[in-house]
Amino acid sequence: MHKIIKITFLYILLVFISNAAFSENISPSEADILSKSNTIMIIDVRNKSEWKETGIIPGANLVQMLNPIFKIRKDFVKEIIEVLGPDKTISAAIICKSGGRSSATVAILNDNGYVNIKNIVEGMVGDGKETGWISRGLAIEKCLEKCK
Repeated sequence: MHKIIKITFLYILLVFISNAAFSENISPSEADILSKSNTIMIIDVRNKSEWKETGIIPGANLVQMLNPIFKIRKDFVKEIIEVLGPDKTISAAIICKSGGRSSATVAILNDNGYVNIKNIVEGMVGDGKETGWISRGLAIEKCLEKCK
């Protein structure tokens, strides 16, 4: 019985470590630098109303994750994969309001074979512990044409 518990514990530990190794978080400041140097694509998965309210990151690709009743849109995965393209090694960073949807999107993309997708921790407005993209004074612009 003791041996089974030890093996189970080791298995869970290995799964946790391997998942952590394949999912990488980056700060808003790191994402901003990488985006400005054209080494990473930023994808914002918030809703159109959120884009209008807070603005968007210049050059970010906008793909709404949720429908108006807060369920994952049926075309979400298809649309985000179209934005990324067929190269599974493309470097991209996903952002949302505070990190929940972006983290889930990273997991979805990892499950679809993408290996260089990062989660922008804190999101646009922060999670109550960190400041987020906007409070750090990083570039934003009004969502005009893309939000019609």
